[in-house]
Amino acid sequence: MTTDAIYILDDEFELVKANHRIFAIHYSTYRENIFFRQNWERRLSIFNEDTPCYWISLKGNRIGGVSIEPNMISSLFLLKISDLSKPIHAFGILPYQTEHFFRLGFLPSEIRRVMMRPTELFESQELGEELEVVTPTSEHTEKISELLLESYSGPDSIGYSGENTMEHQRSALEYYFKNNNSDILTAASSLVIDKSSNAMVAVCLISLWEEIPLVSNIAVIPRYRSNRIASKLLRRALTVLNGEYEVLRLFVTIGNSAEALYYNLGFYPGLEQTTFQLIPRSC
Repeated sequence: MTTDAIYILDDEFELVKANHRIFAIHYSTYRENIFFRQNWERRLSIFNEDTPCYWISLKGNRIGGVSIEPNMISSLFLLKISDLSKPIHAFGILPYQTEHFFRLGFLPSEIRRVMMRPTELFESQELGEELEVVTPTSEHTEKISELLLESYSGPDSIGYSGENTMEHQRSALEYYFKNNNSDILTAASSLVIDKSSNAMVAVCLISLWEEIPLVSNIAVIPRYRSNRIASKLLRRALTVLNGEYEVLRLFVTIGNSAEALYYNLGFYPGLEQTTFQLIPRSC
């Protein structure tokens, strides 16, 4: 039994439509600050009037909340409003919640976390005579797309959470250059070129997410790895940003070899978040 404002699950549990602002206040109070959001209003603003917010009610008493819509939930599985012919995705599941999803037949597809580090002034990060650092621009979109496609292929695909195709990489870069064009973000970003072949071998793109700098993308093609290029590009970004921003954040997929690099550079890890998927099964 359902209405626009309520989902009756059984004799005891209900989902009751919530005001998005009040829901956001409770969410921000009781759920871990996994993204290191440092501004209260920023934490509240992730929910708007279009966000499907519901209170979890037990015998008329509010015991929690969930953002839910057909085939997608943030923290609770609800079968009755989903299309069982399609996969159901559950995002942002915290470690103490994963057991319940395993019991219901969900399987993890990705585990990620946010990491954060204070900006800092480092000495000049030289890459050697053969490599040159230039400023990435939208004119480099096609070549950077090729670099990213190569960097995230095969076993290295764990380092990229999206679909690794030229079309997807090109689209993501077009969005990046359109929305991250302030002087300091441009100065903190790097594109590494091998002067002998004019080939692009590494890139580090810095964006702004929730008013705090974010490593939008960092990649080095396989044959140029083990030369500490990525760590030098990150130190360069931390140095440039230090004059205006206090911290730098990034997302990392658990199991990605780059995770050790971030730890060694002093990035502090936030709580793990797992994405689960329930695949339709024929009876």
